[in-house]
Parts: sequence; C-alpha cells; structure tokens
Amino acid sequence: MKIVKFTSGDTYTPFAPWWEYYFCEDNLKISLTDLKEEILSKEKDIIDQYEFEDDWGTKLGPNSLTSRSNRYNLLEFDTAKQLKQTIKKTHDQFVTELGAPTPPPIYAQCWANVMRKGDQIAPHSHGKDAWTYISGHVCVQTTDTSTHYWNPYGGDPWSSPNEVGKITLFPSWVKHGTDKVVDNQERITLAFDIYTEEGYINSIKDHMKSHWVKL
Repeated sequence: MKIVKFTSGDTYTPFAPWWEYYFCEDNLKISLTDLKEEILSKEKDIIDQYEFEDDWGTKLGPNSLTSRSNRYNLLEFDTAKQLKQTIKKTHDQFVTELGAPTPPPIYAQCWANVMRKGDQIAPHSHGKDAWTYISGHVCVQTTDTSTHYWNPYGGDPWSSPNEVGKITLFPSWVKHGTDKVVDNQERITLAFDIYTEEGYINSIKDHMKSHWVKL
C-alpha cells in the first residue's frame, strides 16, 4: 500500500490556510472481469428503472449510470463479493497505518461510472458535513486518463494515472475529476463512500439508508 501525505507547506501568519490529509493507493489481488460484464449488462436497466435525480456535480448528465448512484448499491451484485471484502480490508489497513482507530462497523455505498468517448467527470466532492469520512474508487477498465485531486485552497492538482486494479481511498471532501475519454473503449470505475456507524445514522437520509451495505 502506498500512502501519500498532503500538507499546505509553510504559513507565515496564524490565519493563513493550512491543511494535512492522506490518500492511499493499492493494487487489488482480485479479478474484475465478471464484475465489469455485470455492470455493462445492467447499465441500461438501472438507468431506465430509476428516475434521474442528480449527477452530483460530475456533469455526466441524466443518461449516465453515475446519476443513479444513490438508487442501488453495486456491492450487492453477485460478482462483487470479493470487492466488498477488499474495500473493508483496504480501509482497515489505511487507518491502521495512520494510527487512527478502526471504527466498527462501517457502511458503504458503491456505484459504477461508465464513461465513453467525449465523457469527462467534472471536479466535485462527495461530502462536506461533520460526519464526512472516506471515499474511494477502483479502476475496472481504463483508457489513457488520470484522476486529478485539488487541495482545498487551490493550486495545481495532484494527478494519478488510471490503472486497472488500482484502488484509491481519500477524504470525501477532496475535490476530484478526470480527463476526457478520447478513444472508443469505455472507462469503467467503481466509486464508493464510506461512513462510520455514527455517520450512517446521523448523516444519511432515512429513505436512502437501505442502499447502504455494512462492511
């Protein structure tokens, strides 16, 4: 596991912006082929079944699987059992490496992003309230793109190439986006949000709780 630390650098007054936070990246030891096929086979049915509500700042629009992200949980797919275990294991190792307590239990909501030629995920974040915890994504099928992450007060983003099997965890409030897909192969990623039990109880709306999975 690779852990990356981000700090604001030197400050020269007691009121200057300051931050410190961490990412982790690792390579999955599981096959994602069957999961990829299940995602593509269910993509149209999920979009047709659930009415468009929001694309959550991604600008992928109402015809995207991303815009149905709060209506189903990919971790309930038949082919996602190993992924569910891997997300939990990666989370536990990440917080342990940082010396933080592992909060039992945790809850996750997971969805797929299927991007085609011309698509691009605009800079957005997943949470900014007091219960905000960890988000992440897994590259299932990639094109020649990177994911970019922005510090809270601007500056150049940190960029990480998309590679099949890479899992990334980061604070949910960090703004992130992607390059535009320029070839004919789909770019498929799995994105997820994790909350502690207290966050799940206090921050997730009651009508959405059924879509979250206990890890």
